[in-house]
Amino acid sequence: MKKVIILMAVLAFGLFGFTRLSSAQHVHGGMSGGSMKMDTKEVLVDGTQVTFQVMSNDEHLKMLKDMKMKEDIEPSTTHNITVILKDEKSQKDLTGATVTMKVVDPTGKDQIKTMKYDDMMKSYDAYFDLKEMGKYQVMVLLKMGDQKKTAGIYYEVK
Repeated sequence: MKKVIILMAVLAFGLFGFTRLSSAQHVHGGMSGGSMKMDTKEVLVDGTQVTFQVMSNDEHLKMLKDMKMKEDIEPSTTHNITVILKDEKSQKDLTGATVTMKVVDPTGKDQIKTMKYDDMMKSYDAYFDLKEMGKYQVMVLLKMGDQKKTAGIYYEVK
């Protein structure tokens, strides 16, 4: 219990301690000519570029199909959240991290998951239930060797 409280405090501090936050909504073209809707937000924290990509499970399935990839969507979830880590200066992918994500819904209920690394996509991802309308707080704790960093965004379900 004490570890969870410390993790939440560190994540909350990190969410408000950003040095840079940018936001964009991208529409990605699939290989079959379809388009994918993905919300992308980028945060810079202590030399690490953290890119958050949020996509509904329906859109994620379309993207996977277009890429000829097969993945089982986690039951009782509505969205896939992907995190890409890069070194700010070299723009090299940071692949050896342990990434724990906490998502807090508009009512204050949270979900905490360790994200899975995908070597082909050079990203970390997990599935979450974002069925409530409103603003979600999305936070990550990054462990890279003996370093720990936090980053976060807000994502709104309309």
